[in-house]
Amino acid sequence: MGYLFFVLYTIIDIEGNGAPYRKESIIEIAIFRYDGHVITDQFISLVNPESEISPFVQKLTGITQKMVKTAPKFHEIAKRIVEITEGTILVGHNIDFDYRMLRQSFKKLGYEFKINTLDTIPLAKKLIPDQESYSLGKLCKSIGIPLVDEHRASGDARATLELFKLLKTKDNSKEIIQQHHEESNSNNYINKIKDLTQDLPAEKGFVYFQNASGAILFQDYVDDIYKFSKKVFNAKPKK
Repeated sequence: MGYLFFVLYTIIDIEGNGAPYRKESIIEIAIFRYDGHVITDQFISLVNPESEISPFVQKLTGITQKMVKTAPKFHEIAKRIVEITEGTILVGHNIDFDYRMLRQSFKKLGYEFKINTLDTIPLAKKLIPDQESYSLGKLCKSIGIPLVDEHRASGDARATLELFKLLKTKDNSKEIIQQHHEESNSNNYINKIKDLTQDLPAEKGFVYFQNASGAILFQDYVDDIYKFSKKVFNAKPKK
């Protein structure tokens, strides 16, 4: 006997203010709730980052300090984001960036935001191979997907949605997207390490490693806790 289940997706794109890594703030967000056939809900908004937007980002996106001055702050839209993404798989082109931005923004509010994710970049590499570039703009141009308002959340999210639709039609076996989803969200070693390190600060500080009984095996003062942890956990064991 088989099982019948439904999968809902939310396709997301976020623009950041260009601050240093892990210091960024969201300046624009677009989310489309998608049931596999049509968009059932959407949320698009500028966001007041309560900090400066870098000149580079202002030139790239066209979003100025004046434009976000009267925009809602993140805490004013947080509930809406939770509601529209609830019960869905979060899809993005380089979803790690969007998910990290959400997690660190919610963390400032004292809320842990967790959701299953799906990245269209590795999917595109499998299902649309041999492309010159897998950046959203160049990929869309290459395969004929219109991208209006590139580097704006709404335009990029809409293009990502069209790309995801195409990937689903190319996944004839209906296995590749499912497999990628399972790999991205499984409780394996790599994902456990990712969960442990993704919210560490990119700041100077003390690092301690303990064994199961709590004894300190290693301690050091490092310039960047996050980079140090990535280096340690990604290191290949010595032969």
